[in-house]
Amino acid sequence: MNVDFSIDELRIERVWYDASTKKLFVQAKDFVNGIKFTAIAEKDFESKSPVTSFAIGHKGATVICHHKDGKQTWLPSDMWLPDGFSAEK
Repeated sequence: MNVDFSIDELRIERVWYDASTKKLFVQAKDFVNGIKFTAIAEKDFESKSPVTSFAIGHKGATVICHHKDGKQTWLPSDMWLPDGFSAEK
């Protein structure tokens, strides 16, 4: 199945982490997709401190990871588009 969904249309409305699949999911209207949270490279995070919660930022354009030490990491919404994220090898 082809998905024709652009970054201009992707405004995240909901974000959640599913511990059973270890995926971070987003929802934008009827679009739902998850990526393996552990597949995101450590160097992409602003802190080595554990992530304690997630929030939606910038009117749905980012997912904000809140770290235990108070720092934040912003993940762009296009990571969840088909072919938008590939794990570092």
